[in-house]
Amino acid sequence: MAGLRGEVPIDVLAVGPTPAPEGEGLSTERAETLQGALDRLDERGADVALVALSLGPEAIRSLRERVPELPVVAVADDAEAVVALEAGAHDVIPPGADPATIRRSIRYAISLHRLERELHRHRVVDELTGLYNARGFEQLAEHHLRLADRTQEPVVLVFVRLNDLTRVSETHGAAEGPRLLAETAEVLRQAVRDSDVLARVGTDAFCVLLTGNAAGAEAIVLARLVEAVAARNARSGRTAPLSLSVGAARYDPADPVPLAELMTEASRRLQAPG
Repeated sequence: MAGLRGEVPIDVLAVGPTPAPEGEGLSTERAETLQGALDRLDERGADVALVALSLGPEAIRSLRERVPELPVVAVADDAEAVVALEAGAHDVIPPGADPATIRRSIRYAISLHRLERELHRHRVVDELTGLYNARGFEQLAEHHLRLADRTQEPVVLVFVRLNDLTRVSETHGAAEGPRLLAETAEVLRQAVRDSDVLARVGTDAFCVLLTGNAAGAEAIVLARLVEAVAARNARSGRTAPLSLSVGAARYDPADPVPLAELMTEASRRLQAPG
């Protein structure tokens, strides 16, 4: 992200008839139309967009959908400020805003968006493992199931349970449990593809949603998981072996079921992989 005074200039994309962002620390490029702005963002992005609401609230929505990490400042009359904020703008300035107001609003939008991303990360990420948590998994998995409905391509949900977590903690000390959970997350990362959705969904439970050619990926992912667990357990100095149970269930768009039911079905099929 670009900095403020004395650092890399903030890259501003002004879209439509907006006041001219001026002053130290700003580098501005204009796009007269929404399509021009989208093309420009596809080429090299921007740090913030200054968007005229006269292009319509859909212009703000389109920019936020195309580049979710892009802070947006809307240029609108007071009477339309609520419309701009509801469309996704982080701040609103009037059409006749002076340069100081524009600079202040741009900095505010960037700071607010940075805070929103940090809060969102804490809401959907498991602190111990760095994986998505149950909330994050639900949001992403629901999105992929709806996508599967449109494409009519099946996806596979893999349910993984870390065995004997309580016993290991009681036998080898409280620190061993979190260590095993972190190592489970690591072997799962080694087994899945970047396009798959990986999460810790319970105390000792993990889920992987295999997307895109899921049928062909299932066997490969399970084989990689067996290898990763074996490699981990072969290392010297391990207090307790890593033991996992795995179950899988396929989501068929021709016969759709809720995500919770898919997870339950996969958990019913738990067994040692291999």
